[in-house]
Amino acid sequence: MLTRRGPKHRNKTRVALVTGGSRGIGLGIVRRLLADGYQVAFVATRPTHVKSALGVLGYSESQLCAESIDVTQEGEMAAFIDRIRARWGEITVLINNAGISPKRMDNNAPWLSQMSSDEWTRVLDVNLKGPFILMRLMAPGMIANGYGRIINIGSIAGRAVPLIAGPHYAASKAGLMGLTRAAARDLGPYGITVNCIAPGRIVSDLTGPPESAINRSALTRIPVGRFGTPEEVAHVTAFLASPLASFITGATIDITGGEFGA
Repeated sequence: MLTRRGPKHRNKTRVALVTGGSRGIGLGIVRRLLADGYQVAFVATRPTHVKSALGVLGYSESQLCAESIDVTQEGEMAAFIDRIRARWGEITVLINNAGISPKRMDNNAPWLSQMSSDEWTRVLDVNLKGPFILMRLMAPGMIANGYGRIINIGSIAGRAVPLIAGPHYAASKAGLMGLTRAAARDLGPYGITVNCIAPGRIVSDLTGPPESAINRSALTRIPVGRFGTPEEVAHVTAFLASPLASFITGATIDITGGEFGA
């Protein structure tokens, strides 16, 4: 006879960690989780971006903290996680949002033949190894708690022909979806869900001004006739982070306005 499997313990804390939380989609997610009553910690690479985001958000230190850390630096991330736990308790939600997408001087994606090995490695390190590091650091605590929510921010570039992003970015996001499915299999028995969100063209610093030639061209491929917003990605993220999404795991959810494929 089948029996219902749930978390060993009820979730006692609402603590979230967001990588790449200082701008764009990441900042939108941080803002939404704070509004939902979470205590939120985030990291970003540039100190100036961290300082600016903290000023914009305006929450007290009892609700929000942030540091400038590169997600590929495992020791620094582990120490930051320990500080969060000491301050607020176990982290129950992890949002892997940090990512980079290098472009050519003309702002178009580099071709495979134009790409250096160093650039390839850096993109894979940030976009794929970074989430792996964070998931591996977070999993033991979530397992002990019997509860966890992990949401990886992927991209339409990992699911379709990448018309704007480079091969390294597309490969890293496709890999992130595979990592999501594998982690969902491993962590599901412990009350932990792992999902991926694949945004399309979202208005942010990463995509540039809407009136640019690249964005005007992209707009013609979006059936709803507009770009998405960080807030729309944040809404879906908040749902996946909630107890209501306990039977959704290993999934990739598209937020693309209907754009898919080429």
